[in-house]
Amino acid sequence: MGQSNNRYINREISWLKFNSRVLQEAMDKKNPLLERLRFLGIYSNNLDEFYKVRYAYIARMIQFNRKYNNIVEEQEDVNLLEEINMTVAHQQEKYDKLYEQIIKELAKEKTLLVDDKTLPESLKPFVQNFFENKLSHNLTILYWKQGDKTINLRDNVFYLIVTMTKKNGNKQYALIEVPSDRFSRFLVLPDINDKHYVIFLEDIIRYHLRDIFQFFKFETIEGKSIKLTKDADLSIDNDVQVSYVDSIAGALKERLKGLPVRLVYDKTIDSKTLQFLKKMFDLDEYDSLAPGGKYHNKKDFMKFPTLGRQDLEYKKIDPIIPKILKGEKNYFKAFAKEDTLLYTPYYDYSVFLKFLRGAAIDPKVKKIKITIYRVAGDSQVLSAILNAARNGKEVTAVLELRARFDEAHNIKWSKQLQDEGVKVIFGVPGLKVHSKIGIVEREPQRGAATKYAFISTGNFHEGTARLYTDFTLFTANEAIVKQVDQVFDFFNTNYLVKHYKDIAVSPWGIRRKLMLGIEREIKNKKNGLPAQINIKVNSICDKEIIDYLYEASKVGVEVRMVVRGICSIIPQVPGLSENIKIISVVDKFLEHPRIYWFKNGGDDLIYISSADIMARNLDYRVEVACPVTSIKNKHEIMKIFELGFNDNVKGRLIKEGFEEPYQKNRKKKNRSQESIYQYIKELNK
Repeated sequence: MGQSNNRYINREISWLKFNSRVLQEAMDKKNPLLERLRFLGIYSNNLDEFYKVRYAYIARMIQFNRKYNNIVEEQEDVNLLEEINMTVAHQQEKYDKLYEQIIKELAKEKTLLVDDKTLPESLKPFVQNFFENKLSHNLTILYWKQGDKTINLRDNVFYLIVTMTKKNGNKQYALIEVPSDRFSRFLVLPDINDKHYVIFLEDIIRYHLRDIFQFFKFETIEGKSIKLTKDADLSIDNDVQVSYVDSIAGALKERLKGLPVRLVYDKTIDSKTLQFLKKMFDLDEYDSLAPGGKYHNKKDFMKFPTLGRQDLEYKKIDPIIPKILKGEKNYFKAFAKEDTLLYTPYYDYSVFLKFLRGAAIDPKVKKIKITIYRVAGDSQVLSAILNAARNGKEVTAVLELRARFDEAHNIKWSKQLQDEGVKVIFGVPGLKVHSKIGIVEREPQRGAATKYAFISTGNFHEGTARLYTDFTLFTANEAIVKQVDQVFDFFNTNYLVKHYKDIAVSPWGIRRKLMLGIEREIKNKKNGLPAQINIKVNSICDKEIIDYLYEASKVGVEVRMVVRGICSIIPQVPGLSENIKIISVVDKFLEHPRIYWFKNGGDDLIYISSADIMARNLDYRVEVACPVTSIKNKHEIMKIFELGFNDNVKGRLIKEGFEEPYQKNRKKKNRSQESIYQYIKELNK
């Protein structure tokens, strides 16, 4: 499907395969029931972003008569859109059946979802009280009158299309915005006989439709769910008279008017109403029309109430403090002694937060530099940075305003940081700053390190640190620290491109470093030396690197990969990739780190990085790949990789078609996320 002579898989189709793996987790009855429901939410959230970004981009290329850069060169763009919509429709059938199944299983667990038709009589006063005192005056209602032009709906919310039918058959229409951004999507009702009851927000609105539209004359009234997905492209004004922050803010306002790309609607909507919607939203032949069930915006299932049923959730882990830091109050002293590696969420992210907070009040600390891509809403990381500035330290924050869907959030933080005296650098013209690095500089002291660096594979975000697996390396290694500091010099003076001996920095160095590493393994294999390539990434779809890996496979180099998401390589093809094996792990935590590990003739060379193997990361972003030099840390990363690659519970074998079976073998059970936690516990006793 979507291949060229069995060499590549289109990135969009591969992404849909990844989302299918998410759906697999919702199907897996070994997972706790509420977690299965949340996987349905994750699937829906992923799909929303896919249509906003990837589908919209391809449709835009078609409309402007430009060719989308498809790795499968002979596939027509229009055919790709058709394939996407057919694939999603097939997945949606599975999704709807699975949803009904999970709801039935919840009922067996005495948790019942009721609607406007099945609401128990004794609970109606409670619902009515909630509607009258909280919800009714928070509703936005758009009433359509004859002659009105298209209606511009907000993104990230969904609506009820209300159809009022008169005795003569004429219809009047209105739209009600379901305020799920201001209220929980799910109202927990009082228990009845030890049974929990939950109702959707929109069902409360449906129950009160006649009250809402009491001033209108109609015979019948009904409200059906619709959801419009818009193009999330951000067109930035390059006018030199306009500040960069104002340009981004202006682009965000324009995004609100983005063109629609997908309409999801209740399949029971009558044809006349559907035609009305198509006209109102000015949908064309490239826009996706997706009939569905009664409920949309199911990403909200990620926040479904627990109702005190911890037995229906994953068991929480107790994060671990690295052995070297146990009882240690001065982290600078520990990091100067040896490089320290965190692998969250197994290690406690408070280590990083305490390090920053300590730096903020340490009288010996003079400078702090950090890159910011995504942070938590109430960020402890940025609070520490602000505290440092208030304490008179020289603080520099390289803030990427174009972090997709976090632009407004980052604009808000940029103003607060500047107000407190932080030097804010808004990225690099023409490049996104996606690297996750920092420097802390202290006063010179005899026998003590002056500068410390931290390099991470993930965002400095304490919220996602509980859900995403990521490495963060703390080091006082003079060579590494100096080169990380030089990256910050580049942020200040973009015309001065540095040359780095140890670390690799895109858009100049990471592609070259990877290609040289692969070439070295090919040479070593030919010379009878130990040769192996091990890669762990979120995505790989860069044609040049893929072709290099194919060449390595052809000469017999073993290539082992753990790829969570997009994977355009087709492994196990005779004469092309028979020495390439790829595993994908989808489980409790989101697999997020990037590891590049070359056997290097027996002297293992390992990098951790923020960069995936995609053209955007290698050629259009500032990314950092940092070598891991400590033997102890190398062994830890290698062990973590091995556990992931050999996962025989949640590891899937990446194959050519859509069927990607769980990896099974007769060895001891290895659910890698559990095995890694146990390994790290033992390591730090």
